[in-house]
Amino acid sequence: MVDKNAIEQFMTRIDEAAPVAIGAGAHDEAQVETELADADYRSLTLRLPITLNGERLMRIRMRPPFLEDIDDWSNAEISNRDLLARLCGLPAAALKKLVWNDAEALMEIFHQLVPEFVFAAAKDDA
Repeated sequence: MVDKNAIEQFMTRIDEAAPVAIGAGAHDEAQVETELADADYRSLTLRLPITLNGERLMRIRMRPPFLEDIDDWSNAEISNRDLLARLCGLPAAALKKLVWNDAEALMEIFHQLVPEFVFAAAKDDA
């Protein structure tokens, strides 16, 4: 089990200024991207596809969370459902339309990818 204080010290708070890169000038803005391969994603083939913006959605891909995702959740900027939707690249409203069997299978993947402390903390997702 990871020490909670160590996690909190590592994460940024909502009122904390973003770190400045070494050697970066005040006018420089770094563009940082993470390249994910297909193997980094987890996929779920839906038992009952949904239609999103007129297109049939038969499979949902979920990416692993980035630190910024967990920071946003930790700072109460997003709910668990919003975090799930973000990782899937879908609107939260679309996830609400999943049949229970598909939603449950998606939540199993979510629990495998997201740190355990996300589920230990009580959050209001209403």
